[in-house]
Amino acid sequence: MRYIKAFLFFLVIAFSLQCEVPNPYGDLYVLIRDESGNLVENCSVTLYGSYEGFINETDTIQGPNVTDENGRAFFLNLSEGTYYIAAKYINESENVEKNNLLVATQTDVQASEIGFRNSITVIIWDSFIGNMSSTEGKRWAYSQFIDVTTGVSRPVPDCLQDDELVFFRNGQFEYVSQELNCDEGVDDNFTGTFAPVSNGSFILIKDSLEQTRYGLYIVSATQTQMIAQYGPDFIVYDNVSN
Repeated sequence: MRYIKAFLFFLVIAFSLQCEVPNPYGDLYVLIRDESGNLVENCSVTLYGSYEGFINETDTIQGPNVTDENGRAFFLNLSEGTYYIAAKYINESENVEKNNLLVATQTDVQASEIGFRNSITVIIWDSFIGNMSSTEGKRWAYSQFIDVTTGVSRPVPDCLQDDELVFFRNGQFEYVSQELNCDEGVDDNFTGTFAPVSNGSFILIKDSLEQTRYGLYIVSATQTQMIAQYGPDFIVYDNVSN
């Protein structure tokens, strides 16, 4: 009788294990290509759980994972839902970063008890946004003015020598003037936002009242130097972030 009870107990346990429903999950295969269609190896790919996480680089679900020789990064055992993908590739020899930061790439992951393979292709390209901004705020100081027509360089006006432009990754902007103001009696300092328009090379800077303060055409932006056209001048800025 004792053996029969033990056998029945074993059967109950076995059946309960068989009847246990596994948690649904899905895998995400991310393929990275550049603007020319080339596969990108050694690209850093991070998966975020929200748009705010994508913007602020918080709420990380998985990553950063690095793409293999076939341009693929894998994110496994995900719950069903919507995710945001950030991809960055830095060519240190050329001091160029390619990313998808101008477009919040989102994807819906499906899941099942036996798993579900999801896939998406993400395109990255040369982006000045990645070089000119950072989560903590990237600071740029006036370095040189160059006449667009003649190419003649002139020094930075005294009232701008202590000014800085600060670009944040989430689109926030600060204009910081330490002491000297170009218009006496008017405080140059303000906070606001910046955003690319048109083809992404032109940015509008607005204050907290949504009034446009500047429109800058970004000629180039590396990790250390930025050149923008403003009116009749090319303005050279140096990165002075700590």
